[in-house]
Amino acid sequence: MAHASRAAFFHSFPLCLRSAVVTLLVMLPVFVNLSLVHAQVSSQQPAVLAVDDEVRPLIEALKDSDAGVRYSAVEALLAIGPGAKAAVPALSEVLKDPDAGLRGAAAGALGVIGPDAKAAVPALAGVLRDPDAAVRWSAAGALGAIGPDAEAAVPALVAALQDPAAGVRRSAAGALAAIGLDAVPALVAALKDSAAGVRRSAAGALAAIGPDAKAAVPALVAALQDSAAGVRGFAAVALAAIGPDAKAAVPALVAALRDSDVGVRGAAAGALAAIGPDAVPALVAALKDSDPDLRRFAAIALGAIGPDAVPALVAVLKDSDVGVRGAAAGALAAIGPDAKAAVPALVAALQDSDVGVRRSAAGALGAIGPQAKAAVPALVAALKDPVRYTYARRSAADALGAIGPDAVPALVAALRDADVGVRRSAAGALGAIGPEAKAAVPALVEALKDSDVTVARAAAEALDAIGREASKS
Repeated sequence: MAHASRAAFFHSFPLCLRSAVVTLLVMLPVFVNLSLVHAQVSSQQPAVLAVDDEVRPLIEALKDSDAGVRYSAVEALLAIGPGAKAAVPALSEVLKDPDAGLRGAAAGALGVIGPDAKAAVPALAGVLRDPDAAVRWSAAGALGAIGPDAEAAVPALVAALQDPAAGVRRSAAGALAAIGLDAVPALVAALKDSAAGVRRSAAGALAAIGPDAKAAVPALVAALQDSAAGVRGFAAVALAAIGPDAKAAVPALVAALRDSDVGVRGAAAGALAAIGPDAVPALVAALKDSDPDLRRFAAIALGAIGPDAVPALVAVLKDSDVGVRGAAAGALAAIGPDAKAAVPALVAALQDSDVGVRRSAAGALGAIGPQAKAAVPALVAALKDPVRYTYARRSAADALGAIGPDAVPALVAALRDADVGVRRSAAGALGAIGPEAKAAVPALVEALKDSDVTVARAAAEALDAIGREASKS
């Protein structure tokens, strides 16, 4: 039967029968998939032809006068997915349907077909101006699913970044990110748009593109001076996503560490950390800036970069600003075992006048771990931190537990300390060490008789941890 004859034959059916046929076709992809599996033992070509045979009547159903039939046809094509690529022209026509729901469903079907729906790009770009927000959202999503082949829609997607519906703006930004490298020039231009929301979304899309957006670095550097904090923050996030290829932005990002908005300062620190070692010299210089906030964020960024920053961070442990000293200790903790050269300076920081710095220094020693064994005496002393009700003592105990077996003798001695808190923390640290603290068992058994019930309980828990873990090994 010729194609035109089949179409006429289909339209000759009563409405109820046409609907039933299309509904049946919704289920056919399942059977087609089964036939595809079966066909792999012989030849795939007949199975492909079978899919085309089922798509053809659905294409005709898209032209039916009844909206219900058209809906069913779109649903069937959605179920078939990429195998329905022969329906792309017909689905493009449905984008003009008077029913908004059908227009949105057709856009969704084109998105499911994916890159093979590239012929629909002009039509989908036009639908980004549809009066219905849900249809515009679906169209942007479909363009994103088509990906780089939707390059021609970039101008329309950039315009959609100022859509009144937030969902459409997000979908457009996601589509631009999916298109990738080809969208970068338009997004760079959008960074100068008069609407702050468009500039922010453009920076966000560049962030999603990542390293492939390196050509946008100069424009993103300029965006760090934007009047809107949201744009400045997203520009820094985009530079972070680009990574080492954004090293030309280092001076501007260091300057952004003193931004009036704390979110922008944090994003700039993250970008400098993502750029890596190329940012170290500028960050080290920033540690000497007169602005304590800049010094603090520089320390945070250096901690994320790693071992190359250790000498500079050690020097900052003596900074006049308590926040900077605490940030330096926290940064050394982030570096971990590779910060072992900082152990003497961190031991000294356990005597800091600020309890928060003392706590951070103990935490850093714990993060360094067994290589911080020289700090054991100082950490045992820190179990008596003068500020009784803080986490400083607990951080010292946790650090001793992290250092491991080398801390056991000192902790055994601490079980006999006059201070209840010290005895309790020592027992807890021994429990954290586990089986390797078995030399402490006699002292812990004795601690079960401690006059303070909390110490006795901690000793019992430590003995349980040592025995339980030992039995597993």
